[in-house]
Amino acid sequence: MSKLEQHFEGFDHEPEEESRSAQKRAAQALRKLCDDIADLGVQSYRALVMPEHVREAFDVARGLKPRSDERRRQLQYAAKLLRAEEGLDLKQQIEGLGASVKVDPNAMRLEQLREEFIAHGKEAIDAFVALIVDTDRNKLRVLVKKAQQEAAKAEPGAEKPAARQLFKYVKAELARAKVEIPASLL
Repeated sequence: MSKLEQHFEGFDHEPEEESRSAQKRAAQALRKLCDDIADLGVQSYRALVMPEHVREAFDVARGLKPRSDERRRQLQYAAKLLRAEEGLDLKQQIEGLGASVKVDPNAMRLEQLREEFIAHGKEAIDAFVALIVDTDRNKLRVLVKKAQQEAAKAEPGAEKPAARQLFKYVKAELARAKVEIPASLL
């Protein structure tokens, strides 16, 4: 085999190392994830499952001014800690939570309303149906029942698809009816 053939033979195979551009893209994605975590609402943030030392780093960052160098450096440190944690998929957890307060100002009130449904069942359903008369009561009742069963047997921090489904349904009903959540429901 000539030297020229040996030289070009390597191009047919995938490189064993990740390119510098790919590494930079991954680092930027992780920094963006850290920004998203720091901007989450209180309840959504508490629902995330992460090691205690990583949570402490985010707690410090959440306490700093939003657009400060101190916060940026703290989030870089949190990203460094996240890189060291294998198998921790916070992005998937965040997507499972639904909207955050920064994205949707009603998210906190919707979370409270969902918790009210889970805690008080029929009374909360009756109050909601009185507010939005054309709501499908049976669908709401079934979603609340599933969320209650899920809450009773789920461990803290576990994924709760029924509660998420209830959240999305209530949010859609409120948007469809163009109604704000009254304080009497919370």
